[in-house]
Amino acid sequence: MTTLALFAGLHRKTMWRVGFLVAGGVCGTAGVCDAQQVKSGKPAAQKHTAIRKLQPTDVEGLPPEFVDKLNARGCTIPQFGEVGRAGDTAGKSATAGEPAQAGKPTNVIHGEFVRHGQEDWAVLCSKGGSSTIVIFWGKTTACPASLARLEDAHYLKRGKDKKVRYSRSIRALGESDLGDRAGIGGLKSFSHQGIDDRFVGKSSAFFYCSEGKWKIFPAKDSSSE
Repeated sequence: MTTLALFAGLHRKTMWRVGFLVAGGVCGTAGVCDAQQVKSGKPAAQKHTAIRKLQPTDVEGLPPEFVDKLNARGCTIPQFGEVGRAGDTAGKSATAGEPAQAGKPTNVIHGEFVRHGQEDWAVLCSKGGSSTIVIFWGKTTACPASLARLEDAHYLKRGKDKKVRYSRSIRALGESDLGDRAGIGGLKSFSHQGIDDRFVGKSSAFFYCSEGKWKIFPAKDSSSE
């Protein structure tokens, strides 16, 4: 069983349990690092809940060549936050890479994901009811350009206010942001940023590109954003 086959269950259980399964969390070859979609345990009714999504053209600052590639793949960008509400940001100008807040896009980030000084982009691409982290490298790298394809319906979470929210969110993190996350100290070199893939308030998986492979470091996510 491959590491990323196990990652499909990463956001389904509390992260401390999954930590035992990943056993060091190193991906294999390029074909292995596309996590397979898994069946969601969510009720069928929730799968039809309207998650707010942006078209790639709606995100100001996203490089045009990446917009074209996302459009060619049929991607929309699911937005962290309350589902099915009026006031959808689609069609309105929004700037990529800013913190999650009203009127600003989420799940479009940029950072140095393979080496210091190189700007790369990552976008959560939703298609056919599931989302994949798609990476656009500034320069060619051996690390695969897509990660963690998982069902959107799995990330619908009801808060204390009884409102349902889409709660998958990606962000760029560096070494100083990770604290004492288990396993980080085992990296031979920590010279650039990685991608933190969160089920906000539940679990998190930090992906770090090293020696041509994605290494995975799971944790609980206590933030509520």
